[in-house]
Amino acid sequence: MEKKVNVKEAANFIKQPFTRYILADVDDYRAYLSRFEGDYVFHRHPQDELYLVIEGEMTVDLPDGSSLTLSEGDLWVAKANQIHRTRSEKGALVLMFKAKNLPSEIISPKKP
Repeated sequence: MEKKVNVKEAANFIKQPFTRYILADVDDYRAYLSRFEGDYVFHRHPQDELYLVIEGEMTVDLPDGSSLTLSEGDLWVAKANQIHRTRSEKGALVLMFKAKNLPSEIISPKKP
């Protein structure tokens, strides 16, 4: 059975920042929608993770002190085991695509 999902309407189901709403499964991968507000913790995953900004703006911080700002329509891939932290001052609606049940290893709430 085919299912149509409106990403912006699905955002209404997100009640807390950084919680994930499942949009769809694609083989062994999953598309999630999340609202980023404030700072997340530094972490990494054993597989790649894709971020696509739907609305707003987010920043990715890396442990070397560099940062990358993503605006609406921008996409970035965190490579396997790449330590990173996401944050958004004004809020961002973000689609994430990654392996189902991909574990996160929390590195530090601050810079590692």
